[in-house]
Amino acid sequence: MTPPALAVIVPVLNASRYVSKLASSFRQRHLSSQQVFILDSVSQDGSPELWQGCGFGVRAIDRNTFDHGGTRNLGARLATEQGAEILVFMTQDAIPADDRWLEELTAPIVSGQAVATFARQLPRPEASLLEQFSRYFNYPGHSRRRTEADIPELGVKAFFFSNVCSAVRADVFWEVGGFPEHIIMNEDMTLAAKLLRAGHAIEYVAGAQVVHSHDYTLAQQFRRNFDVGAFFAGAGSELAGAKVGGEGLRFVREQLRYVVRHRRADLIPLVIAEAAAKFSAFQLGKRHHLLPVPLKKKLSMHSYHWDQKEKK
Repeated sequence: MTPPALAVIVPVLNASRYVSKLASSFRQRHLSSQQVFILDSVSQDGSPELWQGCGFGVRAIDRNTFDHGGTRNLGARLATEQGAEILVFMTQDAIPADDRWLEELTAPIVSGQAVATFARQLPRPEASLLEQFSRYFNYPGHSRRRTEADIPELGVKAFFFSNVCSAVRADVFWEVGGFPEHIIMNEDMTLAAKLLRAGHAIEYVAGAQVVHSHDYTLAQQFRRNFDVGAFFAGAGSELAGAKVGGEGLRFVREQLRYVVRHRRADLIPLVIAEAAAKFSAFQLGKRHHLLPVPLKKKLSMHSYHWDQKEKK
């Protein structure tokens, strides 16, 4: 049986420090230049030339038109036109942990057990203790398949899905309309919700692993969660039943236990400060319509989104 054709889509910006490792991983999986779609937002660090030197073409896009969903949809269209049956989405800083990541990631789709999958994210070696916990909490060591029937039990976790490293069956991707466009973030979560509502299964694949983590400052945590709140303020009917509060409380409770277990009680004030920043930012983001655009841009991690909204 011939395996389905696949393509890897990677939006990038100034990714020079990641090109070598990511390109090497693509070559190890025998991915050709016709199977890898690098969408570059006019990088200025020489990375387009690095990609080309590694044998992969680069499609330049206007940085001012970048859109989380729209840019990935562009890559998906290009890949589908080349005959891709499985669309693999990655970010530029997701480094595969081994040479089995692609086979593991796509196996549930090939077998028909799910139409979409996403990989486990491991913390970088230098990640802080709190960031290590975040990766292990959100990306545990056991796989799980989800359907619409899991929403009452899991709440917002039923829709959890990450484009850091994910795969979707191309025909189903287009049947549900692809990624939503012109939303501030969580285009991957919305896609997962649309797939579940359409009766499909998605699977978290713990055996597909990439190294990816971010040690955000308190200010960055605030701005990111302001955007999360803004996203949920405009979330459609697909996300009905996505109760967020309980999951947030569970995260903080388990994080406190984690730092105590690692004999780092000195981090408790930081855990509490982060929780307060996330909660207040989320609540403010949910009420963003009450704020002037200049203030929203200052509070947001994705400030360009508000410029794009103004242009409409």
